[in-house]
Amino acid sequence: MYVYYLIILIMQKIENKFIYFILILIIFIIWFSIYISLFKKAVDRNTYVELIEGEWYVNETLLIKNQKQQLSINDIVKTTKENSLAIIEWWDWSITRLWWNSEIKVNELFVSQAKDKLNISFELLKWKSWSNVISYVPEDSYFKEIFMDKEAAIRWTIFNVDIERDYLYVIDHKVELSDSSWNKLLVEEKKPITLSNFSFIQLEEFIRNIRDNTFDEINRKFDIEFMNKLKLELQAKLDNFMKLSSKQFDKLSLEEKDLLYKEFLSTYQDLNFIKSTDDKELYDLKLILKEKLLNLAPVEEKKLLMESFVYDLKDSVNNKSYDSLEFILWVFNNNNDLIVNKEEIFNYLNKVNLWENIKSSLINNLNTLKSTFSTQLNIDTENIKDKALDLEEKAKDIIETWVNSLIK
Repeated sequence: MYVYYLIILIMQKIENKFIYFILILIIFIIWFSIYISLFKKAVDRNTYVELIEGEWYVNETLLIKNQKQQLSINDIVKTTKENSLAIIEWWDWSITRLWWNSEIKVNELFVSQAKDKLNISFELLKWKSWSNVISYVPEDSYFKEIFMDKEAAIRWTIFNVDIERDYLYVIDHKVELSDSSWNKLLVEEKKPITLSNFSFIQLEEFIRNIRDNTFDEINRKFDIEFMNKLKLELQAKLDNFMKLSSKQFDKLSLEEKDLLYKEFLSTYQDLNFIKSTDDKELYDLKLILKEKLLNLAPVEEKKLLMESFVYDLKDSVNNKSYDSLEFILWVFNNNNDLIVNKEEIFNYLNKVNLWENIKSSLINNLNTLKSTFSTQLNIDTENIKDKALDLEEKAKDIIETWVNSLIK
């Protein structure tokens, strides 16, 4: 309103019509720029479907093999031809694959410009799907698959659903499953569940008699190829990751931290899928960027980020990638109040006998050093042993310090 009166006042004082026109034009450009800026924060990103084998349709349009077609809300992707395979690439690099005689309907495709909010959902209408959700899903966001009056909420997870054989199987991480009566169940990896009654299936029984092994093998093969492709694309962004990882926040205002948080989150999304068994440099950068993201994040996001660090801890231990473990434990030790499931983590560390695993790894490395170099170079093996023992004690101290703070 004040702007309106100001414009009227200025117009009354301007006699030259050309200057008057230029002034109005400038005001319009400024207003339009602000409008576009606000609008872009809520713009949808593109999602595509690609025909790999057989015959697939989007609504009634026949897909052409190896050509991507953009999907929109309410689109139905379907096939009736045997041995057909289609891949949906969501805006964030996550994928869903559909086996022949399957059918889905796209419900939501929203993502903010800064990638700090996403709402993606689809409904599996027939047979089966395999999804690999690789992005970090913030607290107020969701990636959902709907089937048989049930809903699976997914965060950085690999899982598949088979309506015909009545199961959901989580390959990696976990899924929160709910039904129309709002009964909820957390389904963890390698714990298959019957969809009709929410009962767990013995893993051996599932693998031997229920699981579609052909579909699983095809998807695992495609996942490896897809992840290798993404890793190559990340290498081109390495300089930007390195630059961001060196940023400091000590003297930033709250407003500056908020802006930087969105920049970090948008960049971090590209790295979220990287695991300890992947490129070590990218994995270490992922951990560093996530720790900085943790410092910048709003309060409601911090616990979710810590949950993601728990996942990294288990990933590193399970794959015996101990190089990054010290950093992860340091993050836990400095953010103890944000850890939600302390007892679960403590029990996990006891179960895997973490210290003995690390100790064994150190001894093996020492033996490798001695056998490889001591006969070729003039190396004091006792000195090497002393250094290894120092490293062993340091690692043990770090773990004991963290565990003691964890159980307080």
